[in-house]
Amino acid sequence: MASILLVDDGVVFRGAPEEALARTGAQILTAGGGTEALDRVRRERPALIVVNAQMRGMTGVDLCRVLKADPASARTSIVVVGPAGTEGEALSAGADAWLPAPVEPESFFATLRRFLQVVPREEARSAVEWSITFWREGVEHAGTIRDLSRGGFFVKTDVRQPVGARLEVSFDVPVEHGVRTVVAEAMVVRAAREPERGLGCRFFQLAGPSRQSLEECLRLLALGDVPAQS
Repeated sequence: MASILLVDDGVVFRGAPEEALARTGAQILTAGGGTEALDRVRRERPALIVVNAQMRGMTGVDLCRVLKADPASARTSIVVVGPAGTEGEALSAGADAWLPAPVEPESFFATLRRFLQVVPREEARSAVEWSITFWREGVEHAGTIRDLSRGGFFVKTDVRQPVGARLEVSFDVPVEHGVRTVVAEAMVVRAAREPERGLGCRFFQLAGPSRQSLEECLRLLALGDVPAQS
């Protein structure tokens, strides 16, 4: 699975870019500054790095220059995001692309596609806040679903699970005439630390009754007929 490292000590990657990234199948890694980014690049070898040009201390341009000078990371694609006037400096430092801040989702996706096989999910996600129970290898854990779609969900939890882990999950959803329980199997496709710790999961086994309940729930959510919090 492709991974993207976001390097930012502020809010450049919140809002539109964050929402766009949440709709991809890529694993998202984060670093709060240049030193942390260097460590993560050496340990985790991301396929793409997107960095804020104007970070405090080691700027994104400085980080780009250091990474491109290192044979171990010289071939890693780097996108620098910054205000007008930073493009020339970023490209001179070896950046593979530059984007103006604030980032627009469409231009962000177009840039990602230049370097990765990234396809945005077609299904819409609904923001919710519902309890979920999940099991891995017979051990029970709990969390809170933050968003939900036909294809998967994000669960807020302090429990760490590796990408690729298979989970058994159970959660209640409101339907037209009450509440039903959705029981499914899911796979972890993203382990997030920021802005909140949790797991991005995709359904890979969802039996007929549970799928029907999920479809009915999502339809009601789209219409605004059920509360997003329970």
